Amino acid sequence: MIFRSKLAAHESEGAVRPVFEAIAEVQRGATVSDWYVTQPDHAGVSGKLAAAFDSRKVPNVSEAIVSAISMHDIGWMPYDGDVNSPCTPRQHESGVPVSFANTGPERFLPAWVGSIQASQSTGALGGLIVSEHFARIGHPYLDRGAGTPEQRAQVEQFLHRETARAERLLPQAGLPPEEIEALITVIQFCDLASLYLCSNPPSPVELPQILNGGRVQLSFENGAFRMRPNLLDHVLVVEIPCVRWVDGKAQREMVPVKVQ
Repeated sequence: MIFRSKLAAHESEGAVRPVFEAIAEVQRGATVSDWYVTQPDHAGVSGKLAAAFDSRKVPNVSEAIVSAISMHDIGWMPYDGDVNSPCTPRQHESGVPVSFANTGPERFLPAWVGSIQASQSTGALGGLIVSEHFARIGHPYLDRGAGTPEQRAQVEQFLHRETARAERLLPQAGLPPEEIEALITVIQFCDLASLYLCSNPPSPVELPQILNGGRVQLSFENGAFRMRPNLLDHVLVVEIPCVRWVDGKAQREMVPVKVQ
């Protein structure tokens, strides 16, 4: 689950921050009664961003790649549900809600594997970039010494299996390694950009990926999200599927946002 600071988007203020820092701060400050976006719905927003890229600036984003990006978190369905059938938020003993940012390998690894398998249905290239996307999240988990020894061993096993999967899929992917690498950057960018739109932090942010020769900043100004430099070939209007639970019942709101 991606918890949301406010239902409606609001004007950005303050200094530009690293995007994940701003997103994670929203998750730490959330309560189980707040609005949230499910991981599968967030993935759908990621796919809409990918489909809107200007192909002169971000090439090789085919329909199959858009489909793979749209499914890259579908494996979270058993834990989050989606806007049509959402799961009730859970919380840690500390009272902090369980979100994508603080869940452990016993939950995120099955979700990652399910997402990779679903994305591979779009073709070898889609499966490969989603596999590599999660491998590049798994390595930092180990590097920072997160989790228990048993949890780190589970992540190591996952990375070993995904290395083998990548070796199988690479000859079938149909693109040279440097173009595959560029598409891994694309899914990483779309993932973070969608997380920003879904969590709705108050500050402008910068994403770490290099696309079209530079980094991109996102902010909300004068009623629209601004992408600088703009990598889209048209103004994108997308609905953010938001859910919250009140008195044991799910409330839903589709929040339209404009990205340009």
